[in-house]
Amino acid sequence: MNLTQWRPVWMQCQREFWESRGTFLRTPLWVAAVIAALMAMGMITGNIELNAALNELRGAPENLQKFENGADLVGALMSGDLFSTHPQVLRAALAAIAIPFILTLLLVSQVYLLGSLYSDRRDKSILFWKSLPVSETRVVLTKLAFGALVGPGIFIGASLLVGLLHLLMLLGYISWQLGVDLPDMGSLIGTFLGHSLALVSGWLQFSLWFLPLWAWLLLASAYAKKSPFLVAFGVPAVAMVLELWILRSVELWQAIWVPTHRSFEGLVQAQAQPDAWLSQWGETLSEPAFWAGLVVAAGFTVGAIWLRNYRYEL
Repeated sequence: MNLTQWRPVWMQCQREFWESRGTFLRTPLWVAAVIAALMAMGMITGNIELNAALNELRGAPENLQKFENGADLVGALMSGDLFSTHPQVLRAALAAIAIPFILTLLLVSQVYLLGSLYSDRRDKSILFWKSLPVSETRVVLTKLAFGALVGPGIFIGASLLVGLLHLLMLLGYISWQLGVDLPDMGSLIGTFLGHSLALVSGWLQFSLWFLPLWAWLLLASAYAKKSPFLVAFGVPAVAMVLELWILRSVELWQAIWVPTHRSFEGLVQAQAQPDAWLSQWGETLSEPAFWAGLVVAAGFTVGAIWLRNYRYEL
C-alpha cells in the first residue's frame, strides 16, 4: 500500500481536527471536570449519612428487607466483599460515567455536521479550498467520516481515560471510607477492556445505523442558505405533517424512527451486555433496514457532493 496516497486524507483530517479541537477535545475535558466535581461533592456530603446508615443496618440486619431487590447489594457492601460477589458493579460504574460523555457526543456530532459545509460558504473560505487540488467528493466524505467516526473516536478515547481515572478515585474512596476490599488487578483490567471494546463497538453500530441521519445533516449543511438547523429538522417535520394530513400515513416517521431506535438500542445493549457485542453485530448485519439505511445515506451524500460542486454560494 502506498502511504502517500493517504497523505491528503490525513491532512484533511488534521484540518478538521484543528478547526474542531474545541468541540471534540475540550468538551470531554469540561464534562470530566463536571463529573469530578459532582463526585467530590457526593463524597463529601454523603460520607456521614452513608456511614450512619450502614452502622444502623449492621445493628439491625432485619431492616435490609426494606431494600427489596437491593438487599443483596447492600449486604455485600456492609460485609466488605462487594466486588467479589457483585462484579457487575464495576461495569455499571464505568457505564454510568460513560453516559454523560455519550449524550454530549451526540449533540457535538450533530452540531459539527450541520456547520461543516455551511460555515465554509458563510465565511467564503470555500473559494480557497476549491483552489486546492482536492476533489469535493473527498472533502465531503472526509467531513462525514470525521463527524461520525474520527471525531467521536477522539471523544470516546478521552472519555475512557477519564472514566478509568474516576473509577480508580471512586474505588479508593469506597475502600478507604467503607472498608470494602478492592477488586484484583486482573478483574479491573478485564472489566475496563471489556467496557472499552463494548463502547467502541456500540458507537460503531450506532454510527452505521445513524448514517442516513448523519448524511442528511451534511446535506442540509450543504444546502442551507441561512439556518442549516431549520432545514435539517424543519423539512422532515413539515413533510411528516403533510403526509399525515394528506395521505393519512406515517411512513416517513417510521423511516426515521427505525434507524434512530435501533441505533440507540444497540448503544444501550453494548453497555448493558458488553460480552455480547459479537452477537449484536450479527443481528445488525442481518437487518434489511440496516442495508436500506446505508443506501439512503449514500444518496444523501451524493446530493451533498453535488451541492458542494455546483451550489456553494450563499
